[in-house]
Amino acid sequence: MRSKRSIRSTLLACALSTLGLSARAADTPSAWPMYALQPGHDAVFASGFPAVRWTFETPGAAEALAAVRNKTTIRDLVGYPIGVAVVGDAVFAPNDNGYLYKIDARSGKLQWSFNAYNQLMTTPVVARAGGRDLVFVGAGNSVFAYSHARKFGVAGASVVRGTDVSAVDAIDVHTGKLVWSHPTRGEDMPSAVFAHGLLIFGNGDGHVYALDAANGALKWKTPIGSFVSMSSATYDPVHDVVTMGGTHPSAIYAIDAASGKRLWTVHPPHIFSSSAGDGTWAVAGTLVVGQIETRRRGQTDTSGSEELAIDLRTGRIAWSTMLGSGKTPPRNKDAVPAVDGGVVYTGSPVTHAEYAIDARTGRILWQTRLGPGMKAAPTVIGDKVLQPTGSGKIFTLDRSRGAVTHVYDARQGGYGPQNGVAIGGTLFIGTNKGYLQAIPLRDLGA
Repeated sequence: MRSKRSIRSTLLACALSTLGLSARAADTPSAWPMYALQPGHDAVFASGFPAVRWTFETPGAAEALAAVRNKTTIRDLVGYPIGVAVVGDAVFAPNDNGYLYKIDARSGKLQWSFNAYNQLMTTPVVARAGGRDLVFVGAGNSVFAYSHARKFGVAGASVVRGTDVSAVDAIDVHTGKLVWSHPTRGEDMPSAVFAHGLLIFGNGDGHVYALDAANGALKWKTPIGSFVSMSSATYDPVHDVVTMGGTHPSAIYAIDAASGKRLWTVHPPHIFSSSAGDGTWAVAGTLVVGQIETRRRGQTDTSGSEELAIDLRTGRIAWSTMLGSGKTPPRNKDAVPAVDGGVVYTGSPVTHAEYAIDARTGRILWQTRLGPGMKAAPTVIGDKVLQPTGSGKIFTLDRSRGAVTHVYDARQGGYGPQNGVAIGGTLFIGTNKGYLQAIPLRDLGA
């Protein structure tokens, strides 16, 4: 079995080579989209990139904040729902207003913007395909047409999520011009992964797709029944398996990356609501780890938060750990884990606590209640764990014992399911009020 360090090195080499970058260019970050090239979801890249500080305000954000009181509406207008990709000296940031922004990583200045004509909730994937440097995003919204919303009460009914323009787009990295677009029936909010020259993703019409990254041609399409919305694809290069969760029915799926064959389906006991489709899974050796919301007899307005590990080879549940119970979250019910050094780090939007869990056994090593809810993946840097929260605070915890060592709050909005990306001395992260932040790691106590 190859080590995590070996896997990360292999992925890094592939990313650098496909983009024509050199691993010796210490001041040049490589492509590290959170989901696409990080099986463990710890989006950290050590380089000579300096500590920089800037804030990019999304066009229209000030007007939205002045005119709209509802936080959810503001987020849907100008929020950064998910993580960025950082390549060279550029940050590629998707926004709920439908625009993909390319921003200078050192200065925070806008270089170009691309309009996808629907909300963007995918971590961009950057790769070289067909002789061109491309950035890939999926457009789609979380809306149900009435004809499909009413199907939720019908067992076995096919439910499609997403209205308006739903498509995966490939944009030229240098010019911001559209190279190709592949339309789909349902939304394309979940982030894709890049493997075998293919973009692989689940979407709102109950299928997993593989597109030729060079031209957008369909290579395979696998029905799974569940619509996939918030659960982005996770790729394990050792077993060549892609995993994701879906809703209606709520289940977790594994797909062979090369052929599209469905390998296994897991429907955990007591899983509740949209839970399986709300969270993204992370690779931990031969396991894939994620979080679900549960509800047992006697619970009405409360839910349980459970961390699960599934064997990638067999689909067998290797362990399940109850993190605790709390008030049922209204939406996006599960947090994304980050795996590093054989430990799973995660928050819970149900318990509002941070956890370190032994990835092999599921044993809780420590837990710390933070107060605010959290859905984002933590970032593990050295001996520190950074956890963004819905209140706008980023908590820094001691990795070995879970003690809070620092709290940062720029008062520019909260953090939802989006992750931070740490490059050299800087963390890049967006808020749900339309501010993209470059924060020096020293300001975070890391």
